Amino acid sequence: MVAMGFVVGAAASVAVGVAACLLWPAAAPVVMMKAPGGGGLLISRLAFEANPMLYYYLLRTAGQVAAAAAFA
Repeated sequence: MVAMGFVVGAAASVAVGVAACLLWPAAAPVVMMKAPGGGGLLISRLAFEANPMLYYYLLRTAGQVAAAAAFA
């Protein structure tokens, strides 16, 4: 006979694992950084590192706010 505590613990463990898989994007922390040339505005570090040339192009052509909004 299996102890009831073991069954409840196993079920809870499975539930936590499923919730973590479904909520991963929402649970992942977003690392922000000060926008270069952005006057103290914050942008996503991951987005900036993925395409810094686009950020600087937007900064030159559209301005600080638009570049920071595109990388928020």
